[in-house]
Amino acid sequence: MGSMLLEKSWFRGALSGIAVLSLAFVIVNIFLFLGNRTIQGDVNDRQQFINQSIQFDRLNRELIAALANLAARHKDDQIRNLLAPQGITFTLNQPTGAAPAPSAPAAPGGRTKGPR
Repeated sequence: MGSMLLEKSWFRGALSGIAVLSLAFVIVNIFLFLGNRTIQGDVNDRQQFINQSIQFDRLNRELIAALANLAARHKDDQIRNLLAPQGITFTLNQPTGAAPAPSAPAAPGGRTKGPR
């Protein structure tokens, strides 16, 4: 019975068509696989760039903070002018209120003079 089906031309044609279609699907699958590998490599490269940028951003922030602290501590206008075009500005906090009044000099014997 199986040999009878193979002898019929329409059945042989259908099997040949299915085989050709399967082969075409395999070839398309190979090309899609290779394309996906290439795209995956590009995505991995971009992810690595993003991760490195995050690390450099932390370092950049630390450098900026160190430069700003140095400029503020030494009142260095050159460093302040270097940071300003990059959008980094800072102000020095001035002490609030007047300086505390000096305490009364100590009396002989270690006692302070005060009202009685």
